[in-house]
Amino acid sequence: MRWIPDVSTIWSFVRTEGRPRYYLALLLISNVCASASWGILTPTIITNCLNRGSSTLVIGILTSIWALPFLIAAPIYARIVGRVSAKPALLVGMSADVLCVWLFPLLPYDWAWVVLQIISGATLGHFSLITEAWLNLFSSERSRAQVTSLYGILPAIGYALGAGIYALVGYQGYAPYLAASAAMAIGILPILMMPKEAADIVLGGEERLRHAFGRAPLLLTIALLAGVLEMVPWSLMQVYAIDNKWSVRAAAFALPVFYWGQVLLTYPIGWIADRRPIRNVLLGTSAGAVLCMASLALLARSPALWVVVFLSGGIATATYTLGLAILGQRFDARTLVSANAAFIACYGAGTILGPPAVGALMDRLGPNALPTALGSVSACIFLCASAARLEWQRRETARAEL
Repeated sequence: MRWIPDVSTIWSFVRTEGRPRYYLALLLISNVCASASWGILTPTIITNCLNRGSSTLVIGILTSIWALPFLIAAPIYARIVGRVSAKPALLVGMSADVLCVWLFPLLPYDWAWVVLQIISGATLGHFSLITEAWLNLFSSERSRAQVTSLYGILPAIGYALGAGIYALVGYQGYAPYLAASAAMAIGILPILMMPKEAADIVLGGEERLRHAFGRAPLLLTIALLAGVLEMVPWSLMQVYAIDNKWSVRAAAFALPVFYWGQVLLTYPIGWIADRRPIRNVLLGTSAGAVLCMASLALLARSPALWVVVFLSGGIATATYTLGLAILGQRFDARTLVSANAAFIACYGAGTILGPPAVGALMDRLGPNALPTALGSVSACIFLCASAARLEWQRRETARAEL
């Protein structure tokens, strides 16, 4: 495997050429389009499943199973990124997803949709890995949290746009699938604009994922919990609103409100984190999440529900982006891709396990199982961040010695 150049070489390249930032901008634009596609497809899946009588457990599986391929094959994706040019890998994966979306209306069965979600997740498993590794490699220490927050905002904008398009085109017929595939196809264009030399920037080395677990176990635990905190509302907030007597049309706006919370609140939280210890900011957001979940249970049938959903969106995304910023501080350039693969794998585990587990609890205990479960997850994030002070301080000492 080819190895990434040393840190001084990278920064010299960035300052003299600026090309990696250009590549990153193209990837982020592409990510917005891909996120818009998912923002259309996910509520379409949910509503069609509700109409044909699928259980909340099945809906939770369908909306989270896409992360399973990366969770199983994270080391393989890390090696692919280190050995193969990113451009053809992204083009093939996104093109395959465009075609995959068209199979959903042709095979309107739960089991078939589970298979299609797994295929879609496998073709795009390397997308976030490439984007997040570049994000951390080419951001400065003084602006890292703001840069990672922008990374959280741009996909959220895509989700919000996609959910808004879904509200316009509806869930019946071929229209939502056409819109979802078109959004993904548009996202291919920025990748096509990447020059050939983009493939010459190699990310990462051969360090095994287990090394990352040994060096930052609490950080990776937070990644897993962040996956639950973000994916459960993505998968089940619409169901939660319907179960609390909101109309199907009103419930369709649960996701756009959640997404706009991500868009408008994530960057201010990142701005604060670049001026205060990131761990302290994470403690504050997790405590805020506990309060939001308590309010969600109490205000489920009040218009104030939308305020709580909005706040929850910003906190959920900030949990992931703050963890991503800590990851960039904790690992150097040679180990960042492997560490990022472990981080995404843990996040993916949370996205896979969270929605089915909470969906099953909602089937058994009622809709308030959702805020109760997410409040417990938020409390666990608070405890992990509290206990992680020494773990993250040791990394700061190590960085000073490099």
